[in-house]
Amino acid sequence: MAKFQIQQASSTVNWTGKKVLGLHTGSINIANGSIEIIDNTILGGEIQIDMTSIVITDIEDKKTNQDFLAHLLNDDFFSVDKFKTAKLTLTGSSKTETNKFKIDGNLTIKDISHPISFISSIEIFTNTLHSLGEVVIDRTLYNIRYGSGKFLQNLGDGLIYDDFVLQFKLIAQKSN
Repeated sequence: MAKFQIQQASSTVNWTGKKVLGLHTGSINIANGSIEIIDNTILGGEIQIDMTSIVITDIEDKKTNQDFLAHLLNDDFFSVDKFKTAKLTLTGSSKTETNKFKIDGNLTIKDISHPISFISSIEIFTNTLHSLGEVVIDRTLYNIRYGSGKFLQNLGDGLIYDDFVLQFKLIAQKSN
């Protein structure tokens, strides 16, 4: 078994949230993490996300950006003062095609955990692991209900879609 330590500075996580009248984009940092590989298959691992590092990239006006960020950080969304990290615990994988895997795990946001699966490419070059993928997350499973049509009626243009997307590029180094 080989263990790969995620390189925070080289790895990126971008997010997209959609609403009736458009979308918002941003990024968030990985706090730390590792991936365990055996026979080119993910056996396990854990990735921690620094929820205090949320950045909004599509709003240029400084005040509007700060107001929206404050909203994302408060109890309407991620309650970051109470839950400073989110985590993905990897539980296994299965190969779908060359260098592509269905990854299984448990995602924890706001101390609420749910199983999750997604497709990711994984390539190992000597002692470096590269992984690209996209995770679609139903925010309502994690008690993030603000603007959700599942819980609120007559939202009209204020409707925010329940799914948000994380696109990631992970770079990890084999540890001894």
